[in-house]
Amino acid sequence: MWISRLKTLLNSAIKSVIRKKSDYYIVFDPSILRKNNITRLSIDERWTKLFVNIKMNSEIEMAEKNMNELIKKEAMLLKEQESLEPRKRKLMKEIMSLTEEAFEKDNKEAKERLKQCRKEIENINKRMDEILEEIEDLDDELKQANLELLQNSVTYIFKTLKANRDRAQDIINELNELKQRELFLTRELKSISFDWTKYAVDLTELIGVDEVKRLEDKFGSEELKDETDNTPANEDD
Repeated sequence: MWISRLKTLLNSAIKSVIRKKSDYYIVFDPSILRKNNITRLSIDERWTKLFVNIKMNSEIEMAEKNMNELIKKEAMLLKEQESLEPRKRKLMKEIMSLTEEAFEKDNKEAKERLKQCRKEIENINKRMDEILEEIEDLDDELKQANLELLQNSVTYIFKTLKANRDRAQDIINELNELKQRELFLTRELKSISFDWTKYAVDLTELIGVDEVKRLEDKFGSEELKDETDNTPANEDD
């Protein structure tokens, strides 16, 4: 019974995680690639400029690197394909020029060379077929890589923008709180501020100069003491 209960709880937890992830992960229909002419996203200026001010995370950097590897592989295959075409034409031209020498003149060397040329053409044709298959497979890989990179990037961009917006609002709220705190402290400061010179005169009249000086020294207010020291002279005058 407890095993069945544990499985139920585990499945429920897994579904919850998947549901939460899907809430934050953007999924596009593959048709978005064709609609927006997205073929090589990692070298697409529309994509690269998204990360001028927002730094890529490690996942996107890895996806970008993988796509660049696919693009590099594709370029190498296309370059090889282009190099095979002129080689094949050259061999076919050589075969045509050797045909008369080989069969009409029964030239053994020409016949041997003809065999070599035909074998080379067979190898070229085989390799060209392989390249076409590899390019087709690579095209499927690129489509999948484009879709994944697009989904990861857009998800990351929106999550980052949301996090920045939320943080900006937190900062605004905090600044407003600081302003309110500053206003409160300013009012409190104003309420406890007073003219010590007037108090010094009043206290001197009440308890005498010596007591005022003694108390100023006791409470460590040099500035107030200086103001009080001037009071008796003014009064004597």
